[in-house]
Amino acid sequence: MKQQRKLSELVVRLIVLILGLFILAQGITLTILANLGTDAITGPALVAHLLLGDAVGGKGIEFCTVGNMLICVHVLLVLSQIALLRSKYRPIQLLQIVNGIILGTMLNICNSHTALLPMPGYAAAIGYTVLGCVCCAFGIFTFVKADLVPLSAEGLCLALSSTFKWRFSRVKVAVDCTMVAVAVLASLIFLGQVAGVREGTIICAVSTGYIIGWFFKVCPLGDKVFAAVGTQHGGDDAENPA
Repeated sequence: MKQQRKLSELVVRLIVLILGLFILAQGITLTILANLGTDAITGPALVAHLLLGDAVGGKGIEFCTVGNMLICVHVLLVLSQIALLRSKYRPIQLLQIVNGIILGTMLNICNSHTALLPMPGYAAAIGYTVLGCVCCAFGIFTFVKADLVPLSAEGLCLALSSTFKWRFSRVKVAVDCTMVAVAVLASLIFLGQVAGVREGTIICAVSTGYIIGWFFKVCPLGDKVFAAVGTQHGGDDAENPA
């Protein structure tokens, strides 16, 4: 039988999760700064910000920052899961909204600082995009290591996979492509040009998965830390089984 996680282990995993969300937010911010296209999930949020927020040509609504719009995207993805799973939806998965709120808030904070970085030319933009992909990959890797509640995009992929018996990898590709298509169509319709989707989007899509896989090969530290915490606080249970 799988042992229940101790409070101390949950605390450590929560710290790792928050760290992962912060690094992911910083990676997203770097791709936004590069202006060569961001990741699939952030694309619609960026378009909404450009349309409604305080960007040049926007409606000037202060609330509509990229981070806040990303929170709205995550809420919509959670609502989609509920519509799919209905009675099978587990209330604990509503914590995905909390993850989205934390990520969006951190994205707002990171944007205010990262915007101060210089942008001397296209080469720098490519550099920021690549660095952003590495940060996103490490943030996702760290988040996955925490193994608590998935991000809403992955939660939707799991819901679609279980409902229609589709392979998760194919569902993930389909969801990402759908989000990119939404960003492209919305930007064309409301902004008159493609926004948030460029060569940087392709770089993110192609490279992030491979980089995450590399981190899993070279960074086993998280497993060792969690195992140590669980062992240290589970000794009494092991010696005195019920």
